[in-house]
Amino acid sequence: MPALFDKILRPNSSIGHSLSERDRINASYALHKTILDPYHTQVINTHLHNIHLSQRRTSVLDVGTGTGTWAIEVANTHPFSDVLGVDINWGMMTHGARSKHGNLDFAAVDVEEPLPWPRGSFDLIHVKGLLLQISHYPRLIEKLAMVLRPGGLLVVAEFDPTHISADGYETPRCLRQWDACVKADAGGRGANIHFPSQIASVIAGAGVFVSNPYSQYLAIPASSHTNRGDPFSAARSGQIHQQLLSANMRKTFADLVEYGYNQPDLEVMLSNCLAELSNPNAWYIHRLYAVYAIRL
Repeated sequence: MPALFDKILRPNSSIGHSLSERDRINASYALHKTILDPYHTQVINTHLHNIHLSQRRTSVLDVGTGTGTWAIEVANTHPFSDVLGVDINWGMMTHGARSKHGNLDFAAVDVEEPLPWPRGSFDLIHVKGLLLQISHYPRLIEKLAMVLRPGGLLVVAEFDPTHISADGYETPRCLRQWDACVKADAGGRGANIHFPSQIASVIAGAGVFVSNPYSQYLAIPASSHTNRGDPFSAARSGQIHQQLLSANMRKTFADLVEYGYNQPDLEVMLSNCLAELSNPNAWYIHRLYAVYAIRL
């Protein structure tokens, strides 16, 4: 594995107290929900409500459920929806979670394997945050289309983890190197970090969805000047708290070390990146893509 040569030393930028992995996931979910709404929630609620008006229950699948927060919210909002949240393991799922209507379940499922459901099982499939875990995302979309009923809604939301400057300037070397490392790590597992910008065209090209699916292209804060309050309050106001910023990069750091990059070099790069992303005179963003497609 090549060494990382960016050693522009800056003050250490370990920020505040670390978040648990569960809190990191939940705070990230709150931030993304704030950015995606109101349309994201409205289109899901309207789709389910219209089916319920026909006196039929609906089946909802949440792929990559994480802690299960989205699945719990949908189950509590829609008493006539049977909601299943799946992830590759039980680690982060909210154990003992119950909906007030008794219509919620969780299961450990590896969606890169053959799916365990028959064709046309679900009225709505929600996928979010799987970019770096899926080796061939277009294949996953094809498989999910098979278990989605005709007229069913597929919702896919992913963000491109590379940094861009909100003012159009070139990003500094430390961020460009970090992004290159993330891209190499993802590519080593068959993942394409730029796939989010291709989601709409891949879905349209599948030939089984209504043409021209609606898409959202949004900016997520990737730099933080907020260290007051807590990460959840900041997320609900559309900002990323410095604790969440640090936790997200530390999560990626662990993946890069596992991939084989030199840990001391990574520590220098991480320190430089966190210092740059916390600079009050600099603004950086990630790009968030969400696509809403109806099955033919």
